Amino acid sequence: LRLRGELEWSPKALIRESVLSRAYRRAGASAADADPENLLLSHRTPRRLDGESLRDAMLAVSGRLHEKRIGPSVAQHLTPFLTGRGRPQESGPLTGRWRRSLYLETRRNFLDPFFAVFDAPVPFTAQGCRNSSNVPTQSLALMNAPLVELLAEETAKRLAGDGATDDAGRIDALWRLAYGRPPAASERDAALAFLAEWPEDGAAPWADLCHVVFNSKEFSFIQ
Repeated sequence: LRLRGELEWSPKALIRESVLSRAYRRAGASAADADPENLLLSHRTPRRLDGESLRDAMLAVSGRLHEKRIGPSVAQHLTPFLTGRGRPQESGPLTGRWRRSLYLETRRNFLDPFFAVFDAPVPFTAQGCRNSSNVPTQSLALMNAPLVELLAEETAKRLAGDGATDDAGRIDALWRLAYGRPPAASERDAALAFLAEWPEDGAAPWADLCHVVFNSKEFSFIQ
């Protein structure tokens, strides 16, 4: 009756009702210890974000996500390594004009290397279920991709302009943007120690800290 009444047969409302329930919130370390392979569906299995969602999440944290809907697709950014027959004469911007990944152009002969590492389906054939792997090359992509470095710098600029005047306040803001929670005391202390290792002040230490956050498992996995 509740599903038919207040929830109005809405799957989204039903999921919200379930995950906010007391029973769902009880699932924790004890359930994982008793049922490590989750055969009894006693807890949610961690799920890695796909490449498109991960890119959009970094755009959102950096404050540069362009929320415009619909419109023409953005030409694909072509790295020097994407060569071959049919290569466009001009490359699209590295930023994708800050638009959601949904609006990025896909060329089947020049697949985006970042998305490919994160199991983007090959557009040659239909694929009913997308693969989800967890391999070292994904961490390397998050460490070395020019777009990830750029978004870390943009996030550092956002933190500098958001009003927090001290390092601890900016760290709190970063954790809330990236993880949706305040940092634990140990995390705040570790971040402050990381910043203190730099011989000079400025944006570079903060960009590196943001880059570290983007590389964390909590950022790229949904628990």
